[in-house]
Amino acid sequence: MMLNALLGVMLGRFGSVWRLLVFVPIVAAEVGYGLCVYNLSAGACLRRGTALLICGQLAFLLGALLRPIANQR
Repeated sequence: MMLNALLGVMLGRFGSVWRLLVFVPIVAAEVGYGLCVYNLSAGACLRRGTALLICGQLAFLLGALLRPIANQR
């Protein structure tokens, strides 16, 4: 989850909203890792994937709030 939060803040601060698509393969890899290593059920994978996406999106919004205001003196 920390990877998604850090990536979300960085993308929100320096990137555009279209770069949120970066989260999809990252979340898929993390869920796949959890499935193979921890033998998670389908419901657990769905909950984990949803939590990871929400964490990344909220971090993106926080990063967007950290942007400097244009034309401010």
